[in-house]
Parts: sequence; C-alpha cells; structure tokens
Amino acid sequence: MKQLDITVANTLTYSGTLPLIGAVILLHFPMIIPASLPMAGLDGAFIAGTYSAVIISFLCGIHWAAYLFFADRCPRHLLIISNIVALLAWLSLLLGNQLATTLLQILCFLYLLALDIKLRNTGIHADWFFRLRRNATIIVVICLLLIAAAL
Repeated sequence: MKQLDITVANTLTYSGTLPLIGAVILLHFPMIIPASLPMAGLDGAFIAGTYSAVIISFLCGIHWAAYLFFADRCPRHLLIISNIVALLAWLSLLLGNQLATTLLQILCFLYLLALDIKLRNTGIHADWFFRLRRNATIIVVICLLLIAAAL
C-alpha cells in the first residue's frame, strides 16, 4: 500500500475515535458544552453506544472481507464469528441498560482485536494496519471505560 493511503487510513481511523472522545467530554465535563448549542441535550452514553455499534459492525465487515479474500489463511468460521459479533453489537442497544450496553461493546472491541492479532499472525493484516487497529481499540476501550464509570 502507498504511504499516502496509509496516512489517509490513519487519519480517518483516528478521526473515527472523535465521537467517543466527544461522548466522554459530554458525560464528564458537560459545562464545556454551552447550553445554547443544539447538541446540549444529547446524552453522551447514548451517542457512544450507537456509534460503537456502528463501528463494531464496520470492523466485522473488515473481517468478513478478509475471509472472502484469504479464506485459506483465516481462522475457522470467521464469517460466522464476525456476524455474531455484529449482531451482539446491535443487540447491546436493546438491553435497556446503558452500562450493560457499554460493557458488552467493550468485550466486542477486545474480541475483534484478538481476531486482528490472529489475522496479523497469518500475514493477512499488514503490521501498519494492526498497529492502527490496536491503537484505535485502546482509545475506544478507554473512552468506553470512562463512559461506564460515569453511568
């Protein structure tokens, strides 16, 4: 992959953590957001939960694509596992308990990172991509833990 493409991927991925960082700020430092802003009434935990479900589904799609292109080197049943994790992320939104939603989503992110380790070890994910995924997962999990602490 060209260096420019890697830079774009890094920029987009790290930018993708901003909604969760914003959700942490909304929950822990609500005084930063002026009441006159349209988003003043939004719930940071709700934002984080719905956004996380979307991102988990997106990551599952990456695993699905990895299997489609490298089935012979992928962990067994990666197609099924990635679909189950995506469904768990969406199911987490229906739990009716924001703390349970957040904790289940943390487990989903960590499980997907474990799958990424396997994909890197088999040579499917490049080292730069694995580092990016690992770093983004660390940021996301820290944000979700801070959100869980506020609930």
